[in-house]
Amino acid sequence: MALVGAGGMGEVYKARDTRLERSVAIKLLPTELAERPARRARFEAEARAISALSHPHICTLFDVGDAIVADTDSSEPKRVQFLVMEYLEGETLDDRLTRGPLPAKEALRFAVEIADALDHAHRERIVHRDLKPSNVMLTPSGTKLLDFGLAKDVAVDPTASMATLSYDHRKLTAEGTIIGTFQYMAPEQLEGKEADPRTDIFAFGTVLYEMATGRKAFEGNSQASLIASILAGPAPSIVLAGGEGGEANVALKALDHIIERCLAKDPAERWQSARDVKLEMEWIARGGTVEAASRSTRRRIRPREAAAWTLAIAALAAAGTLAAVALRHAPKEITRFIMEPPVGMEIGVPENKTRLAVAPDGRKLVFAAAKGGNQQLWVRALDSLTAEPLPGTEGAVSPFWSPDSRFIGFFSPSDGELKKVEATGGAARTISAASMDGASAWGPGNTILFSQYRDGIFKVSAEGGTPTRVTAIDKARGEMNHYWPTFLPDGRHFLYMATALGADGLRATPSVYVASLDSSDVKLLARMHSRMTYARPGYLLFVQDGALFAQSFDTGTLSLTGEPTQIADMTGYVRTLGNGAFSVSDNGVLAYLGSDDHACLVWYDRLGRATDPAWGPQNFGTIRISPDAQRVAADVVDRRTGTADVWIYDIARGVPIRLTSDVTDQSQPMWSPDGGRVLFRWERIGSPDIYAKAIGTGTEELLVGDPDPLRPEDFSGDGRWIVYAKNTRQTGSDLWLMPMTGNRTPQAFSATQFEEASARFSPDSRSIAFVSTESGPPEVYVAPVLEPGNRKRISIGGGTAPRWRGNGRELFYTTPDNRTVMSVAIELGPSLKAGLPTRLFSVSPSISHDRARNVAYDVWPDGQRFLVGVPAGEPSTSRITVVLNWQEELKQRVPTR
Repeated sequence: MALVGAGGMGEVYKARDTRLERSVAIKLLPTELAERPARRARFEAEARAISALSHPHICTLFDVGDAIVADTDSSEPKRVQFLVMEYLEGETLDDRLTRGPLPAKEALRFAVEIADALDHAHRERIVHRDLKPSNVMLTPSGTKLLDFGLAKDVAVDPTASMATLSYDHRKLTAEGTIIGTFQYMAPEQLEGKEADPRTDIFAFGTVLYEMATGRKAFEGNSQASLIASILAGPAPSIVLAGGEGGEANVALKALDHIIERCLAKDPAERWQSARDVKLEMEWIARGGTVEAASRSTRRRIRPREAAAWTLAIAALAAAGTLAAVALRHAPKEITRFIMEPPVGMEIGVPENKTRLAVAPDGRKLVFAAAKGGNQQLWVRALDSLTAEPLPGTEGAVSPFWSPDSRFIGFFSPSDGELKKVEATGGAARTISAASMDGASAWGPGNTILFSQYRDGIFKVSAEGGTPTRVTAIDKARGEMNHYWPTFLPDGRHFLYMATALGADGLRATPSVYVASLDSSDVKLLARMHSRMTYARPGYLLFVQDGALFAQSFDTGTLSLTGEPTQIADMTGYVRTLGNGAFSVSDNGVLAYLGSDDHACLVWYDRLGRATDPAWGPQNFGTIRISPDAQRVAADVVDRRTGTADVWIYDIARGVPIRLTSDVTDQSQPMWSPDGGRVLFRWERIGSPDIYAKAIGTGTEELLVGDPDPLRPEDFSGDGRWIVYAKNTRQTGSDLWLMPMTGNRTPQAFSATQFEEASARFSPDSRSIAFVSTESGPPEVYVAPVLEPGNRKRISIGGGTAPRWRGNGRELFYTTPDNRTVMSVAIELGPSLKAGLPTRLFSVSPSISHDRARNVAYDVWPDGQRFLVGVPAGEPSTSRITVVLNWQEELKQRVPTR
């Protein structure tokens, strides 16, 4: 091994991995510090932090461990800890900056890559805490973010010695030399406060400043004066640092604003996510106008460098004010941009609820986003870079706006009520009791329409009152339910979609009708698998095969005219009930969610190390390993239809085959004890029932049917029971047992006012592990099959998705955020005993198709490895695409009325 670097956090050697024939970097905790618990803990924190990250601009960790080595200064061997990482060719950004500021094109590219790496780390709930030029490597393939030694739970002590806080020995040469790390620390770090992602954003601002100017953002003649400058001094200006006046000075002001917000003393005044900063910088890169400057110096930006930045900043300035200017001046061109949810939040596309709504005046969006199973409404103005949560909307779904854009209506499933709240905040007010199914619409006459499960469309005053029926389910037409009411411009007519069964008893193509508040007459408008929404000045919007279309609509004759025109592709969509994830304002603002959430199935060991790839990328939902551990059953969602089919994957041969194929959803598979059949949820005739299909013959059988929606959970190993979840209007999700021998009459296992789901039989078939909200947040419980009241809580601090080890002596589950796999020792018997939960590893599991209870992972029978669905990229269903003036293109091709 050859020593290539050393510092307060360890020594780095270049070595050769002889097994895989590659160069690696080995980082050792210095021997003289190995006995110091704090330093050793910091070293272990780095290992934990890096192991949870997989990103092209973050240094890859291959292995971590310890070894006994001979000590040349002593006869006693010593134990050393080490990390094995990828070996990077190149130079640090710190070394590059000794030659002066970076050309504009390079600086922007590096800034985007660094911000992207930080965003990935922050989404994994990891804060770097020590971002600086010496921890950024410039390689032929781009930047690499290094050294997570201060990451996560390791606090930074601002009173620590210079040797502890500095990683660069060149800056430790004489008294009065400024310590590098201090110059990149945020005020809250220096004050000993808790760091969060905004701490890294401050450091990013100092690094970006240095890339643009070649100088430090904060300087001082002593350590004390440097700290004072960071804590209280004004944010530096790159305009002043550049020293040029006139046109160049004006152009640099836009970039100055980006850095100024990064360097705000109060974290609340900074950019709130690295994603926001990244998107700002990407506007420049996409403009294609950035040209590298040919000459620069360490201390100032010369005219040619400023000229390159002038072109870049012009694009940046335009992007930074795009939404607000568009709303005021209505430019005659289509503009698209992306809005991300808050860090760590997810926006799903469910079958029968909406998650997104644009205000009628086009100035704000409201969306329902979840994190760790906890969902809430968020509001974001189009001219803002951050979203704000709406207090009192916990668990809310299907948000909708009042015509004046002042109020937001929503449904609260936990309360069984329709509510409203001011968009600026305040207490939520109950409108009426409701068992809403689908979405709601708020008309100009202060009338709200909503659909009730299997009961048609109802109306109620926005001021409150008793709902009255507007439409009735037509049994003669085979109708099952009415969904998606939406008002037409006159405030009296409205659209809705009716689902129905055909003459063959199977689902028919839904029908979209025009109805009126003043009459019981309805008019058939179209037959299609999509809800329809009116958009001014005269269109109906709908989804077909995952693409969003617009078609002219005559409000006089209440009929469609012309041909549909596609206006967006890859729109979030679930075909079964026609739910398209889009919303439109009265003044030409369109917003929609994406539909591409691909994941890869990857094998992990108990330390969280990825050992082998399995299958992907696909949009996976449930994954189940067969009883003989030879195959995997998985449901794979079609991104065009939003519906799933069941596939079987041969582990040894690496070959997938399709088991089911239908236009309706066939999902959530589980195996029969002998592995000969796969059970799954199928929306074949109305509500989802539980079917079984033989692997060899393909014979299908209805096992459990019910008017209420069902979801298969598990099949006992002795073949006696099926446990399944049933959703009812009265109690939500409950667990039921179906005996598979004798009198096959379902019996309740746990049917309470709380939510119960995610059930798994123990290997001896005598107990069931399941999830319940009876104590508040979801927790994992175990109860005997025949004595469900004799339950024992297993998880601590929340838990979901229980999985048994094959011998029944260990139970695994994930934390509520679905990112950490926990383990609990179990002793089954007359009196169940459970140990304390311990953490195994953290990953970013895929949660597909808005199945919040379904974490895509399963456990090998010996409990030594885990099959996990890992996202192949950022989930597009959580990204909101906003389109301004979307109808301008249609004016040239589609006649309007």
